[in-house]
Amino acid sequence: MTSRPGRGVGLVVLLFVVNGVANSVFVPFAPAILVERGISPTWLGVIGATVSLLFVGLASAWGHLADVVLGRGRALSLAFAIAAGLLLVFALPLPLVAIGLTYIAFSTVYGLLFPLQDALAVNALADPGRQYGLVRGLQSGAFAIGTLVAGFIFERAGYGAAVPAFVLLAVPVMVVAWLIPDAKRATLTSERRGGAIREALAVAPQLPKALLAIGLANVGVFGGLTFLPLLITRLGGGSGDIGLAVGITAAVEVVMLPISSRLLGLFGPRLVVSGGVAVMAVVFAWFALAPTPAHVIAAAVLYGFAWSAMWAGSVTTVRVMLPPELQGSGQSLLSLTTAGIAAFVGNVGGGLLWAGPGPSALFGIAAGCAALGAVVAWWSLPHGTERALSAAQPASAT
Repeated sequence: MTSRPGRGVGLVVLLFVVNGVANSVFVPFAPAILVERGISPTWLGVIGATVSLLFVGLASAWGHLADVVLGRGRALSLAFAIAAGLLLVFALPLPLVAIGLTYIAFSTVYGLLFPLQDALAVNALADPGRQYGLVRGLQSGAFAIGTLVAGFIFERAGYGAAVPAFVLLAVPVMVVAWLIPDAKRATLTSERRGGAIREALAVAPQLPKALLAIGLANVGVFGGLTFLPLLITRLGGGSGDIGLAVGITAAVEVVMLPISSRLLGLFGPRLVVSGGVAVMAVVFAWFALAPTPAHVIAAAVLYGFAWSAMWAGSVTTVRVMLPPELQGSGQSLLSLTTAGIAAFVGNVGGGLLWAGPGPSALFGIAAGCAALGAVVAWWSLPHGTERALSAAQPASAT
């Protein structure tokens, strides 16, 4: 099936919304669920770091599989089916080691969904530079509502419904992804090792510099995914406070992601991404100093502004650097940098810091990484409007 921009927009919207709900019912509460099942906070860092290492290898291979072999929709559906099956195993009464290993496998495979989702979107939307933020904002809205509802339920009934809800919601996501019109498969111009990932880097040699900036900002993002729920608990909060903090951030993203896309059209990735990452540094410093869950929740509002600018700009940067046939690999490279390398640093460092100096040091260092990321983003990201950059997009890899 060959994609024409503008075809399948309704399916793309449906994919993002349903995936947002599916993501909301388990992932935000996973650290608390693991601790409840006997995993220590220090081992949470080890688990997160292991996921990151495995994801680095798997994302490269899966990006090639999506662009060259299966297509992006089928590769997404297959990844979601495997992740849902692994989570069903995770829910069984397993020994502690098996709980950790099964969760590692689930998280590694589940991370593949989001770059493939973004690749499908930027290829199917008629004007992705302006429309992606709106579609991603709808996903954040669905995620916000789902997280708030789930947090309310789990506060009263425990986490028992988290896995069944996730598995049920996986089914419509897989069906919709399969139906979205896809760009044609990539034909590689060389037979050198590295496949479509190496092809993407050859087409856009400036991409590693942009990924460095984004990776520095995401050290704190992924450290926060693991340890922010534990910080809220440590400060006296419960699952309702965790759901509120995550839900408020997502609610802000509903408004800010479309606005970020509009700003990208006016100013380009350099200003939008570097500004968002600079604000993110302030948020991480706020987390480091927060004395109560209320302060964390307040900072989560500002975090929604910062993350929206950074992420919309990151996806747009990859889109304008690479042709449609290589978007699966390009968006996988983005996730490899964030959910792979940056997450490894955030989880290893976070685990060590949590067990030693504590959360203030953890989020203080994350703030420093984000501040450096803002500088690198200003130095390395494309300058110019998103539309002008799109017009200069590289030639097809076929």
